[in-house]
Amino acid sequence: MTKERRRNKKNPRYLEDITLSLPSPVFDDNENPFSSNLFLGRYDEEHLMALFRSVGIVAILKEKGYHNLIVSVLKQDNYTSRLFVNFDSVQKETRLIELIVREGVFKPKKQFLQGYDFSGGLPMLLIEWLSLQDPRSTFSVEKPRLPGQEYPGLGGLKNLQALLFRFARSASKDAIVDIPEYYHAAVIYSRLYQDIYSRRYSFFSPVDAGNFQAMMRDLNDKPLADVSFAVAFDCLVDTKTGKKVQWKPSDQIYPISKTLKQYFVNEQYTDIVAKTAEKASYSIDWKKFEQVRTQGMIDEI
Repeated sequence: MTKERRRNKKNPRYLEDITLSLPSPVFDDNENPFSSNLFLGRYDEEHLMALFRSVGIVAILKEKGYHNLIVSVLKQDNYTSRLFVNFDSVQKETRLIELIVREGVFKPKKQFLQGYDFSGGLPMLLIEWLSLQDPRSTFSVEKPRLPGQEYPGLGGLKNLQALLFRFARSASKDAIVDIPEYYHAAVIYSRLYQDIYSRRYSFFSPVDAGNFQAMMRDLNDKPLADVSFAVAFDCLVDTKTGKKVQWKPSDQIYPISKTLKQYFVNEQYTDIVAKTAEKASYSIDWKKFEQVRTQGMIDEI
């Protein structure tokens, strides 16, 4: 599959991204960390390759037959960094990993819990784009294509997330943020880290977290790929009202600072999540989805 999937800039729903309104830092030419193509202003290609080895990514790639690995870095602006891992040559067809992250200070647009005032801003690492793909592999019944995929995944997402955790912690960030464009991405991220660090990505909004829990509860009897495509094509239904529900990407956060860790386990937060999930009920309009599938529309995303 060679069709390039659409990629949109992520816009936080409840967190106000103010990086673009901040003045550019002023440095002496010899001290400016943005004057070179260092990833996040501190990591060169050699350092990144060593980090990939340390978290097991290189081993995964070699096991799949990729040996001549090439790491490339592009500093897009003062806040956005890109890195690529290719094999043999630097071309789109040989790309295995692509990661785009944006550093910023985020201020919540809405306060959900009493006693948690984040108006001073939270330094965070936002995942703009993350792709781990196996271009030599093909999709199958056991490993179907998910929305947004060009090739099957590599299976090293937990390893790369461990690396993101290192990046964020070493840069003194309060959290890592992802805004899942598709339902399956939110499901996958909600499971990450739990068995490693006993914490996981959670929605900043406890209401969104409760609705999402209800979706996972009510839609888990079908393959994740089918459900994600169905949700993407507005086949999600509020069972109680019979109305269609549109997937709205929301800020999914992995907490690093003590304050944010406490936020997600606070009784106010968990109570809202539980009550929202209890009231919500979802289903999929499978008849409509079969029409979408028959018309070949799922190939568009």
